Amino acid sequence: MRFRNTKHANVCKKYIIKNPYRLDNRFIAAVYLLSANKETWARARNGITKDRIDFSQIPKSGLSTYQYAIVSAAQDICEDTRHLTLYDIGDMHLMEEDLFDLIINALRICKGGYEVIGVIKKFN
Repeated sequence: MRFRNTKHANVCKKYIIKNPYRLDNRFIAAVYLLSANKETWARARNGITKDRIDFSQIPKSGLSTYQYAIVSAAQDICEDTRHLTLYDIGDMHLMEEDLFDLIINALRICKGGYEVIGVIKKFN
């Protein structure tokens, strides 16, 4: 699994490891995306409770296009909304390469969950 940088890996894994709930793969993927950027993570913390993300609690005004795409992709994955289309994601002029990679990795997390991000957790 590729993280944006070491800080991204640390923030994401720390949140997932410390969370006592058995998390849904979509939730893990959304945390992966939101934690990829300092500003989106700071805003997302207001909307994350236990094993749920309330995207209405994440302020979107003032976000850059890149940050808005991160939040939108996270919400699309978590809530099956339609903010980004496959066309948007595949458009080389619209989607930066590292953001494209983040979204593809988030989709991998949807399939594989904890194992894909390198976290081993046992639940009773």
